[in-house]
Amino acid sequence: MEPSTGNASKPLAGRLERFRRRFAEFGAPVRAYLTALRGDYDLHFGPTEWVEVDEWYRGRVVLIGDAAHAGPPHMAEGGCMAMEDALVLAEVLRTTNSVESALDAYVLRRRPRADWVQRQSRAAAQAWAVPVAARNAVLRERGDQMFRDRYRPLIFAP
Repeated sequence: MEPSTGNASKPLAGRLERFRRRFAEFGAPVRAYLTALRGDYDLHFGPTEWVEVDEWYRGRVVLIGDAAHAGPPHMAEGGCMAMEDALVLAEVLRTTNSVESALDAYVLRRRPRADWVQRQSRAAAQAWAVPVAARNAVLRERGDQMFRDRYRPLIFAP
């Protein structure tokens, strides 16, 4: 079984078969999907550090969650941000006269928070590149405070 962190570096040849073996115990829909794939080239693996798109909507199609503003997983906020997006989108659609103005209000309200979470996630990711001894010393000394400082702004309603 391939480790989940190393798939992008594995050779393309044999990728589909390795993937099928890895997910052989999954339910029928997964097996059916993997059976429908034709070759190794049908699977793509690559690192995703973040997604930044200029437009979160076009017409009446709107992106929420990671589709609009994915970041590194170091704050574990992806799912929460998607739920907040959905909540805010529902609220602005309910309280605004047109879909277009609701979508403008959604982006105006969500983008600053999403951008902030992305910046914090990147900062947390960069901390892993610091030499272990230095990182651990800082975390022992200031880890609790750093954690509180990083998450405190998220306590307030989206």
